[in-house]
Amino acid sequence: MRYHPIDIETSVIRAHRSIAECAVFTWTNLLVVVVELEGLERAALDLVALVTSVVLEEHCLVVGVVAIVDPGVIPINSRGEKQRMHLRDGFLADQLDPIYVAYNM
Repeated sequence: MRYHPIDIETSVIRAHRSIAECAVFTWTNLLVVVVELEGLERAALDLVALVTSVVLEEHCLVVGVVAIVDPGVIPINSRGEKQRMHLRDGFLADQLDPIYVAYNM
């Protein structure tokens, strides 16, 4: 089966009202979910389990990495499209400055 990133992102955004935006990409056969948190940072840890379970239940995929970031970190072009490859490059270069990162390996 093939999954489109927008399907997974939509499921994650619907999971909690504090999730402002979401983007997914793959990294060495791992699914990486980057979530922009609108709200208190203490909710970040709770979102990791929520995101992992939503993706598993709705798409039968195991999330390898969950990164919780501040709003506005996910790059969007002038047409409103997410720039997942720029996000992936920033993640690999350790430039995201996340609130919390969970490696679910």
